[in-house]
Amino acid sequence: MAKISTRDRIIQQSAALFNTYGYHACSLSHIMEATQLKKGGIYNHFKNKDEIAIEAFNYNYQRVLDRFQQVLSTANSPTEKLFSLIDVFVSFIDDPIVQGGGCPIFNTAMDATNTHPELKEKAKKGIKGLKRYVEIKLNEGIAAGEFKSDINVEQTAAMMISTLEGAIIMSRVEDDNNCLDFAVSYIKNHFNQNILKVPVADLSIFKTT
Repeated sequence: MAKISTRDRIIQQSAALFNTYGYHACSLSHIMEATQLKKGGIYNHFKNKDEIAIEAFNYNYQRVLDRFQQVLSTANSPTEKLFSLIDVFVSFIDDPIVQGGGCPIFNTAMDATNTHPELKEKAKKGIKGLKRYVEIKLNEGIAAGEFKSDINVEQTAAMMISTLEGAIIMSRVEDDNNCLDFAVSYIKNHFNQNILKVPVADLSIFKTT
């Protein structure tokens, strides 16, 4: 395994810390302890904590995209890809991308909305990018003739993301996945009844439950 640079190590370990504690609660002392670097060793690579936070968000956002691409790469049809999108959201609970759990994009959005304009803007663009990714997969299904042509792609993507992300947050707060399970079942049935041209008789053939 190739040795990562000190700068990348700071980013990766800080990404976990910011996702766990939030921007304001994550101190330079936390970063120093995790990286085993002194203050000067950290600021030799970054101007301030803001710059570390931005790079940490970029790192986590790319990991989210990588997770989507990895899972969808094993799906063959637009229908399989559509249901695989749900798998990715469920994996934020079952197999967290980063320490602290949940979706790091939405975690940052909640943490920075009223306190850190620059991070808020990064999270806003990240959510738009995630929504656009789902929209692309929906449009692929329409073009392939598997999805109904009259669906509102933008609204469908927004509904899917907001429902699943909200359920992820509630599941983490309540330490119970019942809310996420309900949301997954709702989205799957909605897709089956309102998105697919030919409904699937047995939804259990898809991985999500």
